[in-house]
Amino acid sequence: MGMFHAVRRLLQLQMLTILLAFALAWAVGGKSQAMSALFGGLIGFLPNAFFAVVSGRRDPRKTAGQVIRALYFGETIKLLFTALLFVIVFQLPGIFPLPLFAAFLAVTVMFWFALLLHS
Repeated sequence: MGMFHAVRRLLQLQMLTILLAFALAWAVGGKSQAMSALFGGLIGFLPNAFFAVVSGRRDPRKTAGQVIRALYFGETIKLLFTALLFVIVFQLPGIFPLPLFAAFLAVTVMFWFALLLHS
């Protein structure tokens, strides 16, 4: 299994996790809680998808050191993007923290779980 396939599969699993969190929050708490879960899941997903796209570009002219620096830079941008999304979402009215953080955590755990399965 190639790395691109593994990353695509991870992103698909994260999207499925978001949909399940959304449906569960809707069933338990209604539309407002479901939207909070959706936003929480997207906060976990969007920075990962951005990082996957940016780090997936290959340049055979780059040295190993340049590749590692690019990965560290990408991870830094991903963390800042995540923080920015949290700030933006908490400015919205009617946000419920519990489903938001639960969905964010579920998407994040899916990332770790997929890494364990791939290794």
